[in-house]
Formats: sequence, structure tokens, C-alpha cells
Amino acid sequence: MSADFHRVSIVGTGSFLPGAPIPNDQLDAILGPLDRAPENVKSYIQNVASRMLASSGVEFRHFAIDPQTHKLTHTIASLGEEAARRALEAAGRQADDVELLLLSCPSYDCSTPPTSAILQERLGIKQCAEMEIHSNCAGVGKCVQVAFDALRCGRYKTALVVYSQLSSVYLRNCYYNQSRINKKQASLRYILADGSGAVLLQAMTPGSNHVQHELLGTYVESVGGGMPAGMTAGGGVADLVDVEHQIPHVFELGTHHLDQDFSAVNRSAGRLLFEGLVRMTEVLGISPQKVDAIVASIPTRQLYEDNIELFTEYFRITRDQLKFRAGKTGYCGGTSLLLHFDEMVRSGEIKPGQTILLDSVESSKWMTAGFAVRW
Repeated sequence: MSADFHRVSIVGTGSFLPGAPIPNDQLDAILGPLDRAPENVKSYIQNVASRMLASSGVEFRHFAIDPQTHKLTHTIASLGEEAARRALEAAGRQADDVELLLLSCPSYDCSTPPTSAILQERLGIKQCAEMEIHSNCAGVGKCVQVAFDALRCGRYKTALVVYSQLSSVYLRNCYYNQSRINKKQASLRYILADGSGAVLLQAMTPGSNHVQHELLGTYVESVGGGMPAGMTAGGGVADLVDVEHQIPHVFELGTHHLDQDFSAVNRSAGRLLFEGLVRMTEVLGISPQKVDAIVASIPTRQLYEDNIELFTEYFRITRDQLKFRAGKTGYCGGTSLLLHFDEMVRSGEIKPGQTILLDSVESSKWMTAGFAVRW
């Protein structure tokens, strides 16, 4: 790296889980029953849901839903605000110290204005650069890469990266055309959860010799150009091309439903996550044997068990260095990366001088994105 480049430090982390922890046996009560679904879907839920939950390894998760009214308690912007304020507080900074605000989320509060600008207003930032990256699990790494490059070249001094996951908007029974729901769409109710995470980054003075909590670099890749999408949700422009096929027809056909190719995820997600991490270390010049911990997007214990040996053998790490961490929080998509990182920072699990890799795989069109930190 040129001596003219600024080194970048992580000066604050934050995360937020909405509402009380929800045990598995209360999921349908919180999300609302699928009592108008086709009979084969209702039978599937009765017979298979409990086995899915047991193998998931998740005991509790959080939803931004009022348990009495079933209304959403947060929007994407207000959910992200909670984590952002915690990251600012941890860093001892004010919102107006933020020069670059980056938000990633798989959906948005409205088509326009951008949710990132709404978040800026909620935080009370009078003036800053803001950008929004539409992405699922890979969104954190994408935002961190933009922030890292902008800070190290000196364009900005501080950058706040926020990721907000409001899965419940797709999972409440009121969202579905229940007559059109299928087993895979119903299954996602037992996997996804809500939450937000944030990191505050700062550019250090050029020539700084000792930088604590240094962001070593980032890596982003998309490898799914020849692969079918692994996760889809309609309701966008592609569904509205034909004059005779507009919003009422989208609901009628159920093309707005969130869908997942579970077979493809089980077959490809672990391998692609591993390959993305390997390429990250190669590009950043990090020896696999010098890695002290890996934080990765792993939604279920079963997926973890199916792939853990790939990571432990190549990086020569133990299970304690790559843990399944979603058991008490649920899987919050991209938020999980920042949520678990924040937990590790606040608990003191990460020690000074350790090298940590953080990486997510996104099944929508098979992307990985992440970053490396020397604490």
C-alpha cells in the first residue's frame, strides 16, 4: 500500500435485536397462522416444521412485530438507527461526525427517497454523503469495501456502515396470498429473523505506525452469472412489464413471495463461502494459518456441520474459532455478520493483535463479500 494512503480503523461497533426473544413454539403465533394455505402446505408445516427447527440449532430469534397487534414495530431505517446509535456511542462520537453514511438492506422503506437518506435524517446528520446498496447477506462486505476505499484515499475521515434486516415484512401471514404459498416459502418463516448492525470506521493519519482495530482490506465477488438464482422475491419492475400484469396480478399469482432454493443452498452455499474466504486471504496476502477467528453467515447448525471441516482443515482452526453463533439470535441475513462481530468485541472474545475474517455468502445470485481486521 502506498505511504500516501490512510490506514483505516474500526472505532465503534453496534447491533440491535428488536423485541423479546421468541422461542420456536411461538413463531406461528407471532407471524400469524397460515390457515388459508393449501392443504399440502398446512400438512407440511404440521409435520416438518418442528424437525426443521430442531435441526436448525436456533432456540430463539427476534422479530420487529408487536405480539398483540402484529404491526411492525420498526421500519428498515428505524431498525438501522438503533444499531447506528450504539456504534456511535461505543466510539464516543456524535452523529454529525459521520461524513459518509452507507446503508445496505434487502428491501427499502419506500421507492424514493432512498432509505439511506431517511436514516440520515433519523440520526440527525445535517450534512454527509450517503449511499444505499441493495443487497442481502453480501451487503455488509459491499458497504465496507466502498467505505474502506473512500477513507484510505482521503475523501472522507469517518464512515458509518449500517445493515438492516427486516425479514418479518415478508413472513407475516398478512403478506401472503396464502392460496399461492408453497412449502419452500412457508419454510423461510422458520429460518429468518430481524436485526441490524453497524460499524464506524475512521481514516488514520498517513504514516501512523500503530493502528488498533485496523481494517486490513476487503473482498467482494459475484460468481452466479451461470447459476439459477438461489433466493427470489418479486414485486419489482420485472413483474410489471406487461400492461395486463400489474400489482393486483402480482398478488393474485403470489410472485411477490420470498422464495428459497434450499437444495441449491445446501449444495453450494458452504462451498462458495469457503472459496470466497480463500480468495480473500490470497488477495489480501493473509496466511491462512495466521487467522485467529472467522465470522461467517451460517443460518443453521446443519449447514455448519456439513461444511465445518472445509474451514478447519484449510485454515487449521478449531470449532471455537469458527462458531455457529445464531442459536440465541436467529439468522438475520447480513446483519448476522455485524451482530456477532459486535458481540465478540463487547464480550472481549477478540484479543488485541488477532486477525479476524468476516464473510457472507448471498444465495440470491451467489455472491460473497467480506473484510479482514487486525484487532
